[in-house]
Amino acid sequence: MFKLDNIQVKYKDITVLDNLSLELHKGSIFGVLGSNGAGKTTLFETIYQNTKYTGKILLNNSPINKKSISYLESENYFYPYLSVKDILNLFTSKVNKTQIKRLIDFFNIPENSVVETLSLGTQKKLAVICNILLDREIYLFDEPFNGLDFESVEKLYLILKELQKKAKIILISSHVLETLTNCCDNIGLLKNGSFAEIYDKENFHLIRSFFSEKILQDWRDYNIENS
Repeated sequence: MFKLDNIQVKYKDITVLDNLSLELHKGSIFGVLGSNGAGKTTLFETIYQNTKYTGKILLNNSPINKKSISYLESENYFYPYLSVKDILNLFTSKVNKTQIKRLIDFFNIPENSVVETLSLGTQKKLAVICNILLDREIYLFDEPFNGLDFESVEKLYLILKELQKKAKIILISSHVLETLTNCCDNIGLLKNGSFAEIYDKENFHLIRSFFSEKILQDWRDYNIENS
């Protein structure tokens, strides 16, 4: 089990995460939904032990170790003059070479190309591959669908389901609702530093209703102020 217990993160006088708690079992895919600036990336940086916090982060009832986590950041950097093959060898020295070849073929990535010649979308696919090839108990994907074309998004869904079958714990952040409803078991609405609500699949439709009502009210208020 993976557990966040009363996590709090502050930057000077600003509280970004406020008594945030969560429990996930093996084989869970949990979506973190929030507006820009809601704290999604801060949450992942905290889990990955890159940010100071108070509270507890536990994996199997023990303090979490960074080596148990694979973290796909929203913005990825590669040495621009290395080839795809060189990058994969750096990340995956102990991984079966046949598996690597199948993945780069699956995502249509030219293994001999130099990274700087790749499109941003292809670089994102390369980053995804590097992270999923790491054998970790927890996978953090911060905005993994950004920059991917429709076909690659569908392929990533399949990869996530494969990780789930292997009993991995997966957290995915996004500000696009549909990307989460298509692959997650539960979705947490991150607001004011904690999860305002956690929805299961049967209630995903309520998320859209919540935002639709809020947007309509904001529109009414805007029209009143400008009438």
